[in-house]
Amino acid sequence: MDTSYDRIFENFGNVQNVNPTEAWTLADTGFGLFFVLVAYLVIVLVFLPDFMATRQPYKLNTVLLVYNALQVAYSVYLVFIYARYMLKHGIITTRCPKGDDLQQVINEIKPYFIAKHIDLLDTVFFVLRKKDNQVTFLHLYHHTTMVSWTWLHLMYHPTDNFVVVGLINSFVHVLMYAYYGIAALGPDYAKYIWWKKHLTTVQLIQFIMVVSNLHFQQKWSPCPIPGFFHYFCLFLICSFFALFMRFYFQSYKTQMKMRAEKIREEKKLLAD
Repeated sequence: MDTSYDRIFENFGNVQNVNPTEAWTLADTGFGLFFVLVAYLVIVLVFLPDFMATRQPYKLNTVLLVYNALQVAYSVYLVFIYARYMLKHGIITTRCPKGDDLQQVINEIKPYFIAKHIDLLDTVFFVLRKKDNQVTFLHLYHHTTMVSWTWLHLMYHPTDNFVVVGLINSFVHVLMYAYYGIAALGPDYAKYIWWKKHLTTVQLIQFIMVVSNLHFQQKWSPCPIPGFFHYFCLFLICSFFALFMRFYFQSYKTQMKMRAEKIREEKKLLAD
């Protein structure tokens, strides 16, 4: 096996049979990514809040139901294509795809790239419903960095090193958007989402699995990704873990405080 790996984007002029929009340099990728992120942040932090300042919140029940159902279906599709790829080529891929084989890999990266951009609508719906408490640093950081990751992956360095990452993350999104979809049906359906409290735990487990896979993929692959990109990915996942862990403990403390207040109120009623 040829263990060398041609980074097709290092020499744009010599690339053949590759769509030019899929062979960007790092500088080209950075410019495109900057435009997308600035547009997103301006819309959700400036334009839409100004638009909603004098308006009542939109309910968007039907829109949210359709949106979340489509997100579940799309995430199931992503799980399917990445599970199929993993079953064919293994958990740790050592193929170093090139030419038509690489183009096939690019075609399977595109759906994930699209998914991370569709996810940005989450924030738009929060703002339109005036759920400002949901537009947190964690929320914005997660969405912007995932978009950054997929831009670097597809536009700068497409590879099959992230197949397992895509599978795990897409599976978590199946659960997450299923929860959002059922919640959008109203309080009568709350009994069907008893597993809400386990979602953050599942996400934390996801990050541990992803970091483990990235480590061994980089270590054992004959065509590892560039060092800066690898450590960038590890940094993102570790920061997600830290932020979600912080959210987990904050939620736990809030729940414990509410339970303690409820117990005090019950004791007070019994005393009276």
